[in-house]
Amino acid sequence: MCGPAAPIIAAGLAAASAATGALAANAQARFQAKIADRNAAMEREAGQQELQNTREAALDHYRKVGQLKGAQRARAAAAGVGVDFGTAADVVADTEMLSREDVGRIYRQGAENLRGHDIAGSNYKGQAAASRQAGKAALVKGAFDAGSSLLSAANQYSKMKAGSQ
Repeated sequence: MCGPAAPIIAAGLAAASAATGALAANAQARFQAKIADRNAAMEREAGQQELQNTREAALDHYRKVGQLKGAQRARAAAAGVGVDFGTAADVVADTEMLSREDVGRIYRQGAENLRGHDIAGSNYKGQAAASRQAGKAALVKGAFDAGSSLLSAANQYSKMKAGSQ
């Protein structure tokens, strides 16, 4: 037979292996959480940029519409027609109406894009929380596995000792 040292050494190695595995799994989970947190921050930044881009697109559209309305007024004036009534007034009014519809679409699209960034950021935050929890669970599992190995070795040792008497 192997003597009492073999099960004790085996138990120590098994416990050390369980602890090492738990620490490695915890480190990996913490790293994954850190990456997910960074991705969430990048999504927040992208959302803020989306808001700025939407505002700039709307302002650019307003400028273009202003130029178009100015050109319409100039053409009407060159033709000797006023833009306060009649067809010329209708053209300017239609331009204004279509412009408002276009700006509404610009803002709706911007809001939809922002919503996508918000959802992605929220998903990354959830992933980070889950990774942290997995790391804690790995530590707990490692502690239980190490304890189980030590208890199993103690049980074997007591049986061996009882059998030798």
